[in-house]
Amino acid sequence: MLRLIGAELFKLRKRKITWILLAVLIGVIILINFLLLAIAEVNFPSEPHGRMQNLLGLPVTFPLTLSILSSFGSVLAVVFLASSMGSEFNWRTIRVAVVSSESRFKLLGAKLISAAIFILIGMVLGLVTGLFISIVTTFIGGYKFDFSFASNSYLWEQFLQFWRTFYILIPYMLLGFMFSIVGRSAMPGISLGIGIIFLESVLTAFMTLAGGWIANIPDYLIAANVRTINSLSALPQNFQTGPGFGGMSVDLPNVLHATITLAIYSGVFLVIAFYTFGKRDVTG
Repeated sequence: MLRLIGAELFKLRKRKITWILLAVLIGVIILINFLLLAIAEVNFPSEPHGRMQNLLGLPVTFPLTLSILSSFGSVLAVVFLASSMGSEFNWRTIRVAVVSSESRFKLLGAKLISAAIFILIGMVLGLVTGLFISIVTTFIGGYKFDFSFASNSYLWEQFLQFWRTFYILIPYMLLGFMFSIVGRSAMPGISLGIGIIFLESVLTAFMTLAGGWIANIPDYLIAANVRTINSLSALPQNFQTGPGFGGMSVDLPNVLHATITLAIYSGVFLVIAFYTFGKRDVTG
């Protein structure tokens, strides 16, 4: 198993898509921070230490960056997992991979573990980027460099939120992974995975407006439960994070409900992926 994981890590490190997605993530984090700075300068020019301080100051760096990772990162996670698995079918290397592996299940397990490692590394690099850019925008905006917020409780909460963010990425990761196996290509995994993310947002909005029992359906979809987990962060100004709802104010499921629901979705996607790959003829 360790040999397979090492091989998958090597392949992911050598693929251009890995570095392209990382560059896109870092670019988005930088862009959002500078957009917030521009908004502050245009709308609150006379309040250099006022209303926008809580959006650009250092205390909000990690919550803001994690919110970006949870929302935009879900799309990148779909692309990354779908391409890591689907490319094997596109390049017709899946037969060689299966034959040279101890079992199909170990092959898929190695792919998932190595992809998870790279995603975790990407999240850490995203946080480092967010901290650096926050220092830059704090300097440009004329805000105070106050590090008194970095208490043990603050750091512990951000540590927990880091793993919460990774947890809510898992269903999206497995969604792209599953569709790439079912469709025998990276394209179905990417297109259907991303399509479902945005379609769910539209359906959730309409269901919420419909009222009655229909308005309760989103509680059992992915987006509402992702927002529940994200609501545990210390992000100010009632930021709406995670896909879905489009800024609508709705009642969210409780944390236990969200945790269980996301675990069920992840389990279903994982079982379908393993079952489909186990029954499929890829060596003939």
